[in-house]
Amino acid sequence: MDLMQQIDSNFLPWLKTAIPLTDHMGIKSLQWQEKALVAELELASLVNDKGTGFGGGVAGLATLLGWCYVTLLLDATSQRCPVVVKESSNRFTAPLTEDFEMLCWCEEEGQPQRFLESYAEKGRSSIQLHIEARQQGRIAFTYQGTYVALGKS
Repeated sequence: MDLMQQIDSNFLPWLKTAIPLTDHMGIKSLQWQEKALVAELELASLVNDKGTGFGGGVAGLATLLGWCYVTLLLDATSQRCPVVVKESSNRFTAPLTEDFEMLCWCEEEGQPQRFLESYAEKGRSSIQLHIEARQQGRIAFTYQGTYVALGKS
C-alpha cells in the first residue's frame, strides 16, 4: 500500500477551520514528496522584531506539520482519531530570512506502516518524526517529535 498519496484539496481548508491559528501561520501548500510531507511557508506571518522567523512560530509550525503527517497517515486508511504530540525537541542553526519549506518524515523505514498496524490492533500507537526547515537548500531548523494516536473517535 502506498501511504503517501495525494493530499485531499479539502485538507488545508479543513485544517484552517479545525485549528484557526493555522490560518495565520503562512502555510501556502502541503504536499507529499516521496516519503515526506512538505509545507511551503511564507515568512511574513512569522517575522519577529529582527526581521527573521520567530522561534516560537517556527517551532509551532513544526509541531503542526508533524500532527498533519500523522493525521493524513491515519486518514489514508480511514482511521481518523485524536492525535497529540507527546514530546519534542528542536534546534535552530540559522535565521530564516525569507520564505522557506519544512519537510516532515519518519527516518525508520517501514515505521509508518507499523504505526498503522499497531493502531489498528491496539487502538493506540506512537511514531517519531523528524522535521527540517530549509531555506535555499540549507537547513535552518531541526525538530524531532513523538506523536500519539489516542484511539478511535
